[in-house]
Parts: sequence; C-alpha cells; structure tokens
Amino acid sequence: MKKCPKCKDNMKLVQFDAGYGVTIESLHCNKCGFNITEEGSLENAIGTLKENMSREIKVVQIGNGLGIRIPNEIAKNLNIHKGDEIIVKPDLNGIRLVTDCKHHLNKNQAK
Repeated sequence: MKKCPKCKDNMKLVQFDAGYGVTIESLHCNKCGFNITEEGSLENAIGTLKENMSREIKVVQIGNGLGIRIPNEIAKNLNIHKGDEIIVKPDLNGIRLVTDCKHHLNKNQAK
C-alpha cells in the first residue's frame, strides 16, 4: 500500500466520477485529502470527457447573423450564463469557444 507524501497515512485506490460516464482512478488519502492520478489516465479521461460532452447542434438565424444554442447540460458544467461573453477563435479543426474572456483578454494585453 502506498503512503501519502503529505501526511504518511495509507492511500486507497478510488474511482472519481467526472460525469458523462467518465471515471478517473486515483490514489486518495482519506486523512488529508491528497490525490495521486497517473498523468496518462488523466489525459485519457479528459479526452473521453470532451468526446462525451460533444453535441451536434443546429445553426439558427438571429437577425442578420447566425447563432448557436448551447445545451443546458454543457452550459451548467462550463458555468456559462445569459449575458456572459464568449470569444470565438478560429481553430485548425473549426472554431473554439473561449469562456474565460477577462482572463484571455488580460493575458493578451500583457504581451
């Protein structure tokens, strides 16, 4: 059994539910809450999570422009609310929506 690097208590193998049918296996210390997750397992789980969160949606006419509807399930998980600003960025595979606009804009202004 592996010992916790923080408090030296025994760690247990646990399954964390990331949602969308994805679980992540980690070593967890019940005493101090420290977790160890293998990097490859975490990357694999994140890839599966992104794939499972993907949804096909329709583009709709809004005035003279076009719009998309973000499904409630995705909006809730990404903490997106009415009135939030989102950056649309061209990507090699299409477009990417960036939800942390203030952080993104401040980062670019610093360059």
